Amino acid sequence: MLKRILTAVFGVPLVFAFVVMSAYAPIAVDVAIAIVCSVSVGEFAHATRTLRQYQLSIPSIIFAVAYPMLVSYVSGIIILYAYTAVMMSVLILFHKKISFKEFAYIYSMTVIITLFLSTLILTKNADSSHSAFYFLFFLGLPWLADIGAYFTGSLVGRHKLCPKISPKKTIEGVIGGTVVCVLATCLLTWIFADFIYNKTVTVNYINLAVLTFIGSLFSVLGDLSFSLVKRAFEIKDYGSIFPGHGGMLDRFDSVVFVSPLIMIFISYFPILTPVQ
Repeated sequence: MLKRILTAVFGVPLVFAFVVMSAYAPIAVDVAIAIVCSVSVGEFAHATRTLRQYQLSIPSIIFAVAYPMLVSYVSGIIILYAYTAVMMSVLILFHKKISFKEFAYIYSMTVIITLFLSTLILTKNADSSHSAFYFLFFLGLPWLADIGAYFTGSLVGRHKLCPKISPKKTIEGVIGGTVVCVLATCLLTWIFADFIYNKTVTVNYINLAVLTFIGSLFSVLGDLSFSLVKRAFEIKDYGSIFPGHGGMLDRFDSVVFVSPLIMIFISYFPILTPVQ
């Protein structure tokens, strides 16, 4: 518990620093996502024992950096196609050393992690004047759900959710995490709308509450999905960058799964709209 709290004490100001930077230089979002994607892909490659297959891991990490940095200027399908062509060529050239299973592990998860997290960049590009809000919202929604679930589960958790995949997760924790997430994100959005954007935007709190509710549940799905991989490879955490929290991917697994949902949802049901 102490390690988790100390990590949060140092980590939260860093996140807010990027939030402030993104308000003045939106490219800070691209840089942050590139860092998260590349480290997460490296951790996943290490966990699945493909990191030392350098023919696979190096192009994958390069793609994880390049896609977030270039997708604002080049069609994403071009970057993805180039990466796929390189990886398929590697598979053919080194078929005696590299199995299709190893290729499938790192290729599929590199694409999922990188493309899903990069939806934050696409959302920011669509509404760059509110990039700071979206940066914090994309991270805050799944993290608040996780924090609420952790403390609620610790206090009143009795019924296990998926004990063979994540022994500590409880049904009560998921419910508590969802409630905390909905209330906290509504408060966060109100602060942005009234005090940071000086009431120049209108918040649709119904859309916000619905998205937060669904997003909280999807964050659990993302967390369990990546936990399943850890169980398959018999590891506790993907890394040890954050004491008490694990690696980069341990912190961003739920963000990976929730990010596309947020982008899709607000494309049809906006949260922030300019005051007419």
